[in-house]
Amino acid sequence: MTYEDFAQEWDSRDMITCRTSGSTGAPKEILLPKHEMVNSALRTIDFFGLTGDSLLYSCIAPDFIGGKMMLVRQRAAGCRFLWETPSNRPLDGYSGEPISLLSVVPSQVIHILDNIKDMPVIDAMLVGGSSIPESLRHRIEKSGLNAYESYGMTETASHIALRRIKSEPEPFRTLGDITVTISDEALVIDIPGWQSVRTNDSARIVSPREFFIDGRLDNIMISGGRKINPERVEDILSRTITFPFIITSRPDEKWGERIIMIAEAEESERPFIENECRNMLVNYMRPKEIIFTKHLPRTPNGKPVRNFKN
Repeated sequence: MTYEDFAQEWDSRDMITCRTSGSTGAPKEILLPKHEMVNSALRTIDFFGLTGDSLLYSCIAPDFIGGKMMLVRQRAAGCRFLWETPSNRPLDGYSGEPISLLSVVPSQVIHILDNIKDMPVIDAMLVGGSSIPESLRHRIEKSGLNAYESYGMTETASHIALRRIKSEPEPFRTLGDITVTISDEALVIDIPGWQSVRTNDSARIVSPREFFIDGRLDNIMISGGRKINPERVEDILSRTITFPFIITSRPDEKWGERIIMIAEAEESERPFIENECRNMLVNYMRPKEIIFTKHLPRTPNGKPVRNFKN
């Protein structure tokens, strides 16, 4: 889908068809009320202080909710909007005016940081689509970029909370009058006047408007009688392991579930990985097996597919 295609759909329908990414299950289609997408856009416009003079720039496609919402924000703010074909070389060749809000995914941020001297002025950068490795958090904070991590999903018409990207993560803070609670360990999002959404995310509530995400409840592994959150293991290891990897599991007679790391790297990295696992993880969290692959499978918007088995 192109932005021209989505603009035609937006102008002709009251309900908008959106597809989930498929990172945690089979992709599915969801119908969202157009007015609720506008309400979501208005919350973001208010947060970033966007006006009719602002310039929005998208480096992501409108196939999924994150890309669609950039056009909705432009329509709601009455401002200008530019976009480019998604690639891992965002803003190459762009020499235009300052960008008020730039939308990217984590892999694109690396190119921006590597070429920061050639980049235009970016007032604010919205980073979504997948988790942000700790090593990348350090680089973003050191660069001084005004970058924000988003939390949300297709069902909530994009993000419901944001936080400034720092080396030591702060809690997500909800936008507008959205609040959060916990039910059976899961985060519940209350969007007044629309819906209450029970997520599959394990969370720690700081206040009705502040929270931390610990990972997905349906990703929890039980190995040797211990509950292990793979995303927590990934967060710890990504402080020093910079190549892509995932933590997953397979059935095991001894452990119940055997913890596995699948790394997008060469076999020669094994000693380094094993050393980092020994130094950074308690014994029960350490992978019992390391598998190397040339390419981790990803969803169309770049998220690793966690249930991958080599």
